[in-house]
Formats: sequence, C-alpha cells, structure tokens
Amino acid sequence: MGQWLRKPVVIVIIVIVVALAVFLVSRAGSADVTTTKSNVATVTRGDLTTLVSGSSNIVAEQTVSLSFQSTGIVNTIAVQEGASVKKGQVLAAIDARDLEYQVASAKASYDSAKAKLDQLTSGTGRSSELTSAQASVTSAAAQLASAQEKLASLKNPTRDKISAAQLKVQQAETSLQTTRDSNSATKTKAELDMAKASESLIQAQSKYGVAKYNWDWIERNNTDPSTGRGPISDASKNSYRDSLVQAESALRTAEQNVQAAQITFDNTKAAEIANVAQAEAALSDAKLQLSTLLKPTAADISAAEASVRQSEASLESAKASLDKIVTPGTQTDIVIQQAAVTQAESSYNQTKLKLENASLTAPFDGIVSNVNMTVGQSSSGGTIEIIDRDPMHIDVKFGETDIVYIKVGQSARLSIDALPDWQQTGTVTSISPVADTSSGIVSYEARIDFVDSDARVLIGMTAIVELITAEKKGVLLIPNSAILPKGSGRVVQIPDGENTTKEVDITIGMSDGIQTEVLTGLTEGQAIISTPLTNTPQGGFGGRP
Repeated sequence: MGQWLRKPVVIVIIVIVVALAVFLVSRAGSADVTTTKSNVATVTRGDLTTLVSGSSNIVAEQTVSLSFQSTGIVNTIAVQEGASVKKGQVLAAIDARDLEYQVASAKASYDSAKAKLDQLTSGTGRSSELTSAQASVTSAAAQLASAQEKLASLKNPTRDKISAAQLKVQQAETSLQTTRDSNSATKTKAELDMAKASESLIQAQSKYGVAKYNWDWIERNNTDPSTGRGPISDASKNSYRDSLVQAESALRTAEQNVQAAQITFDNTKAAEIANVAQAEAALSDAKLQLSTLLKPTAADISAAEASVRQSEASLESAKASLDKIVTPGTQTDIVIQQAAVTQAESSYNQTKLKLENASLTAPFDGIVSNVNMTVGQSSSGGTIEIIDRDPMHIDVKFGETDIVYIKVGQSARLSIDALPDWQQTGTVTSISPVADTSSGIVSYEARIDFVDSDARVLIGMTAIVELITAEKKGVLLIPNSAILPKGSGRVVQIPDGENTTKEVDITIGMSDGIQTEVLTGLTEGQAIISTPLTNTPQGGFGGRP
C-alpha cells in the first residue's frame, strides 16, 4: 500500500523536470538579452595586422679579443674603454727596441748572404771586400818577413841587434825607476791631501758642535749662551741660527772633501801598483830578448821556426780568400750559398713579423669594450677587446607555427623596455634551416640586423622584436568577444526587438587576437551584441590567412 502511494509523487516530479527542460530549450533559440548601449557593438571597416614577437639580447656584429704575439713590456696604451677606433689604428705597443735591433741584424745578415751569392755567381767581389782581402795578404806577408828575420837573428845575431837589445834593457830600467818615483810622489801628495781634509773635518765637527750646543741652549732657556742673560733678542737668536747653518754647511763640505781625498788616494795607490808592474814586465821582456840574442836555446829557435811556418800558412790562407773573391765559385758553392740566402731571408721576415706584432692594431672600425693590460706589465696575458656595432643584431627563436610567416628581408619593429622612448627598424637577414629542440619544444632562430648610433643602446640589452605576418586593409571587423561557436561554424547575436536577439551565421577570416575579420554574414554599421550571455564568448577563432 505504501509503495503505491509513493509512485504518483515520483511521476509528478518527472513531469516537472521535463517541462522545465523544454522551457529552457525554447529559450535558447530566442535569448532574452539586455540590449543596453554598452553591450552593443557596431560592425566597422578598418585595417587588420597580425604579428609574431619575441625577445633576445643585442649582439655586436663582431667581437674580438686582441693580445700581443710578441713578448715584451707594455709601454703604450693609446685607447680606453668606450673609445671609438678605426681599422689599423694602434691600440697599444710594447717596448720594441730589442726587436728593432734584431731586424737590423737579420737584414745585415740577409744582405751579406745575397752579396756573397752574387760574388760566387759573377766572380767579382765588392771593392771593399777586394780591398780588405788584398790588405790581409799584405799583412800576412809582413808578418812572415818579421818571423823570418827573427829566426835569422836567433841563428846569427848581428852586433847591431845585440846593441839595440842592450839599449832596450837600459831604457826599461830607467823607465821603471822613473815610474816608481813619479807614482810614489803622486801617492804621497794624495796621502797628505787626505790628512789635511781629515784635519779640516775635525775642525768643522768642533765648530758644528759648539754652534749646535748654543742653539739647543737658546731653545731650552731663551737666554744668551755666552752671558746667560735673557730673554735673548731676536737679532742675537738669528745670529746664533746663522752660525749653526754655516757650521752645518761647512761640516758637509768637509765630509765631502774627505771622501774625495780618500778616493784620489785609493786611485793613485792602485795606479802606482799597475804602472810599476807594467814597467817591471817591460824590463823583464827586454832582458829576455837580450838573453835570447846572446844565448838562444833550442826551444827559442824551435818557437821561431814554428812562428815562420804559422805565418806562411796565414799568408796562403789570405791568398786563397783573395782568389775566392776574384774567381767564380763552383756549382756546389753556389747551391750552398743559395740555401744560406733563403735561410737569412726567412730569419729577416720572422724578425720583421715580430716587430709588426709589437703593436696591437684595430682589425676593423669599432668601439673598445675592455682594456685588460697596464703600462709596465708583461705583454703576456694582456688583452684589448673591440666590438663592431655596425650593424648590431638579435637572434630570436620562433616556434614552427610562427617561423613559416617570417621571410629573409622582412622588416621588424624593435623596442627596448629599458629605453621606453627608443624604437628602431630591423631586417631579417637569416633564418636557421635546422630546428633547435629543447625540452620537446621545437624552435628556429632568426637573425634581425639593425643599425643604430644611440649610445644608450648597449650590447647585451634585451630587445623586443615584432614582425608583421599579415596585413589587410578596409575589411569588416568585429570584436572577438562577440563571436560564438556553433557546430563547426561561428555565429554572432544581433538585437531583435526589445531585450531579444537572434543568431546570424558568419564566416570569419584573419584575427589579431582582439578583432576578427568578417567575410560573410554581416554588413558595415550593423549592430551586434559585443558580449553575448547565452553562450560562452569565443574570441580569436580566425587566424593568419
């Protein structure tokens, strides 16, 4: 009985739910919307632009870090950070004097090697070389004649030779005695001068001591040190001060005189020792020559004969050198000398390159970004960095859906958040043909070049780039908020009487995310509901054409 009572109640509830659903469905086709002025928009005609954007850091066209290729001490830094430089301008240099000497020496060696090669191939030496070789032959012949004469004198000494040797001994003895006497006198005088200077120093020290004592007394007691009365007058005080200054000056002069006298004495003493030793050696040599003439030993004769043979060999060598100058060389000599010329030329070029590398020069027009060296330090490790800002560029990564709308040569708008009043136009100069995949995200890098002379724009700043992917002019436009989905199409609502609307099917085109192009379904000036209430607004259904 209770179950039957509950069934009518269930049936009534079902009927009410069904009736309510039918009512709501009927209301969906003719919405009751408050068509206030603020909720109504007008179909307009205008221009539509779509963009892709990105950001990245500003990069210089070129950045180079320059360092010395030659080792030395930095003696010139001609630029500072921020300075503009021209290609070839000297930025810094090391002390190149040693390198200049090396270049001069290497050039002399190279010139000499070439001259010798010319001499070998032509058989005629330069006049200076020929003169030198002839002089060597003459000198060697004279030395041989002297050696032969000495040998003959040892074997058969003449009366004149013996007399000359005896006279030489006498002259050497006289010279020795004269040297001893004169040097001894000079030393004695220097010693006396030193003693006088020392005595003058003692007197100066005494006078200075008195003057210093008097002045110290005045500063302690303000009385006259001679009488003990006071206070001492300014004139007397100045007199004592002058006495102290004069005594101190005399003391310094006396000290300098003692030092000078000591140096003079030491020099004369050393000179006496050297001069006497030289005179004694001359006497010993004269006695030896006389003894050799009077009683030559077998060793003396053997040494004289050896000297003759050596002089003969020297003469032959000098003649051979002269012959080489006036006679063309053999093919082997020429080949060897050609190799010597090549080696000398290589050494010369290497030293010139080292000298060139003693200066750092700008490889291009640019701006000095960093100076990492100081004058006086070793060139090793020091660098100067230069950047080229003409042009600058940014490398921006775009997704694969955006990159297809970007072309080389396309213009781009640039801005910098840190410089709100700065804008510039750039150009797409390259697009990477290979994707960069990071964390599953595929992107392609595009390079945008731009030229700008604003000193506020610094390398490394973050720049924002915007590229126009599509533009349409004079098209019908409605706000994205007015568009509703309907199946696979789109609709908008238009006012239809008081507080009612009706749906109109439309075909949409391009959208910039705020407004959408209408291809069919609406006319310019037509009123539409900007924010429909019966469906969730769906903006931006269009896209790039």
